[in-house]
Amino acid sequence: MFSADYRYLRPLKAASLKQMYATPYEKRDELEVWRGEKATIFPLREFPGDGTLFGRAGVLDSDGKYVELSGMDGKIYGSYPLKSTEFRDETVVYCGYLVNHWGHYLIEGIARLWYCLENDPTVDKYVFVLDMDEKREVAGNHRELLQLLKIWDKVEIINRPITYREVIVPEPGTRVLRYYSPKFVRMLDTIAENVEVDPSWVAKDKIFFTRSSFASDNGYEFGLDSMDNFFQVNGFEVLAPEKIPLSKTIFYIRNAKEIASISGSTPHNMLFARDGQNLIMMERLVMNDDCQLNINLLRQLHVTHVDANYHLYPVDWCGPYIVGYNDILQRFIDDRNMLPPDPCYTSKKYLDKCIRQYLFSYRDNYQYRWFMADWYPCITDTIWEAYKDSYPYFEPYLLRKKPFLKEQYFQFHYFKQFIKRLIHYRE
Repeated sequence: MFSADYRYLRPLKAASLKQMYATPYEKRDELEVWRGEKATIFPLREFPGDGTLFGRAGVLDSDGKYVELSGMDGKIYGSYPLKSTEFRDETVVYCGYLVNHWGHYLIEGIARLWYCLENDPTVDKYVFVLDMDEKREVAGNHRELLQLLKIWDKVEIINRPITYREVIVPEPGTRVLRYYSPKFVRMLDTIAENVEVDPSWVAKDKIFFTRSSFASDNGYEFGLDSMDNFFQVNGFEVLAPEKIPLSKTIFYIRNAKEIASISGSTPHNMLFARDGQNLIMMERLVMNDDCQLNINLLRQLHVTHVDANYHLYPVDWCGPYIVGYNDILQRFIDDRNMLPPDPCYTSKKYLDKCIRQYLFSYRDNYQYRWFMADWYPCITDTIWEAYKDSYPYFEPYLLRKKPFLKEQYFQFHYFKQFIKRLIHYRE
């Protein structure tokens, strides 16, 4: 049975998270399936102002009407004028947009693939769409997942509109915090069960999914190496799932007694977990990740959330942000009889370095624009809460007592302060 430990979250964020977890989450045994003759599958195109994350794509029936079931909740929806299409005398399953992002691939990209276990003998191919005219090779773990599902030889990826003899559109096997289907879970378990274990692989009791390698060059995420060190000194095997085969990642997950991860798309790999496993979630942002909550509930995980972050300015899901050794993490360490990170990661010098990187990144990415999204008003309490909690660490900068960026030393304010200190010293 699912459980969550909120003791290491800031109180308002914890209350918000409890409410999200309490949202009715329907178990749907049967899923809808649309079938249509001479239907057209068309690729993705972005239309600014649509209110969709990815754009427009999907299926049109023989009369040119958009098949509602081919859309997906604010992510993909709607059609656009199509040029003439080619016809193929095949029966295919529409699988959706093959998003080139592992987290979204796991949440939306494979949500319709439960249908491949229905043993429908009429199916010739499983069709994914790309962006219009996009050319992309499907490789790595994206490809391995389809191989583990044993449908790779029937997968077709298109970047232009194509009309087929018959198109099958399965309903997604899960929609975030709305419903999930045992059929979707059975597909995930099938992928895990099809893993061929290499005799050289060694199971680890405790694993930590790092983002350090993934985020090393993106200029948004700071302090990640302190989290790597923290878990390493406490006996966790530090793994970068994007650098190892999916099969091996699944092997590690299913054989671990405890799994930890930085929040974000990395712990989405817990879709392949066994029901009821233990997960430590090191929170990098003040927002709660509804996609991960969906996975935690679906897999009935025992989750401990830890607010190991510092917050200053409003940011989007990409950040920038700082994670690291704060008072909340220290409480977690004390309660679990764990070791803190090495002293170099708990020092003021290290935190100041992270703050400098954070401030430069924020200025570089936002300039004078104060970030605010339409979903921000509902989390203003948690933003203010995190700001107050982090204020002691940012106080010298916020009160203009200490510059953190090199160019700030040449600002008139700090020059004036220097002169005042010099005069006071002489007096």
